[in-house]
Amino acid sequence: MTDPMDNVSPMKPKRLSAVAEKFLSRVEFAHEVKPVIERDYCIKGWIDRGAMSVVYGEANVGKSFWAIDVAKHIHQGLPWNGARVRAGNVLYLAAEGGAMFDNRLSAAKARFMVTKGAVTLAGRNSEAKPIGEVLDHLARVQDAPFALVVIDTLARVMGGADENAAPDVSSLIRSAEMIRDETGAHVMFVHHCGKDVARGARGHSSLRAAVDTEIELTQCDDGTRLARTTKQRDMPGGLEQSFTLEQVDLGRDSDGDAVTSCIVKTRGAKDQANLGL
Repeated sequence: MTDPMDNVSPMKPKRLSAVAEKFLSRVEFAHEVKPVIERDYCIKGWIDRGAMSVVYGEANVGKSFWAIDVAKHIHQGLPWNGARVRAGNVLYLAAEGGAMFDNRLSAAKARFMVTKGAVTLAGRNSEAKPIGEVLDHLARVQDAPFALVVIDTLARVMGGADENAAPDVSSLIRSAEMIRDETGAHVMFVHHCGKDVARGARGHSSLRAAVDTEIELTQCDDGTRLARTTKQRDMPGGLEQSFTLEQVDLGRDSDGDAVTSCIVKTRGAKDQANLGL
């Protein structure tokens, strides 16, 4: 049976507002849509460019160490946890770095770009627009687009707004989307879990609804850590990475005592490249 819509195409009316005309230009037929075969990924199967994620876990589980390790691998294009990686520029917004954050960067031998200190990405004082402008400038100067922007931590970029309030979280998400749209990069929030760990990341549920990827970090009794994708909007979930934090000696202080930090060491990574990842 012939579908009567087969011979119909969207036609421009004689009188239509400019906004309506713009919307009309986006109308297409489903049977003409082509499948997306190639994904513009940062880490295949884990995070894509042009998407958003939240990485969360309890205090001292190693969230910043883990995010630094991911950032390093993407910046240098190194395989991560057995998965394929596409190299790209990285900016790490260390809003909650503390005095020892420099040591973590040194231990990891990181070479990506970092900003340290207060940043506001929620409310009317959001700095998303100038951050996007700076990233665009750096990408053009270096002729290297950004693949990843890490925001560590979500709580420290709220600018006094309430992470439990839907309007404030929506404002934060709009800022992240602005940075994402300006750069084409993946935007990753490092975040804390709530008092009830089983309920996931802290704050309003609109955050989880908005992100494409959610990654939970947990710690076992033997000190082993586990990163696990608990949400993937357009990819299979349930991917895991088992890792430990290995101590690195950075030198001696003026008293002769050792100064150390840690780096992530993946345990028993499967060759996900052979699985198409």
